[in-house]
Amino acid sequence: MAKEIKRHPFQRDWRRDLLIAGLISMLVAMALLLYAFGLTSDFVFRLFNAFLVIFILLAGTAFVIVPGVNWVFLRFSGKKPKTPRPSAKPTAPRQNLPKRNLPRANRNEE
Repeated sequence: MAKEIKRHPFQRDWRRDLLIAGLISMLVAMALLLYAFGLTSDFVFRLFNAFLVIFILLAGTAFVIVPGVNWVFLRFSGKKPKTPRPSAKPTAPRQNLPKRNLPRANRNEE
């Protein structure tokens, strides 16, 4: 299994994330407007305005502010992302040793 390379938070495919944020914003806007005002004659106009406001707030927070603060903190704090250190000794292949959990009669003794 190939190891996935970790990318910078701003280097990612945004289409799927923006679609999910848009759907969540639309559902929240519809629920809020239907609860507060019901079906009025200007429902579509209010829905569009509420969707834009909620979408901008949600997308701005989740996709710009949070990764930006994370990047600034990592950049200026001097902390590096955790990466596994290579082991000092080379890994040798394991030899066929008898299994310790089996009774002596069931061990492979060669």
